[in-house]
Amino acid sequence: MVIDGDWAVFGIGCAGGVIAELLHWWNLREAAQLPTYGSSPFYWAVTIAMTLAGGFVAWLYFGGHAEGIIAFHVGISTPLILQKLVTSVPQATGAKNVVVKPSASIRNFFTW
Repeated sequence: MVIDGDWAVFGIGCAGGVIAELLHWWNLREAAQLPTYGSSPFYWAVTIAMTLAGGFVAWLYFGGHAEGIIAFHVGISTPLILQKLVTSVPQATGAKNVVVKPSASIRNFFTW
């Protein structure tokens, strides 16, 4: 299906971003304890930003005219690509044999 209109392409891309977030929570469904960041306003701000990034990149690619499924794919892939970029940056190493409890951070948010 062909989608015409800047806002329509943006919206379909955002829908893909929402699906990426739902996949994140789906992967957490069997966790012994849900992450503490789930109640953080900062987490939800990043989530909204990632959803909007999916819509924005779809709009950048196609403008106001796109195949709906392709715009959706771009929208869902944008947060996943950003997640991969963030988690591939090496972490600073500490002393040997030191176990550090993971803190709530953007990096940990993307590690799912």
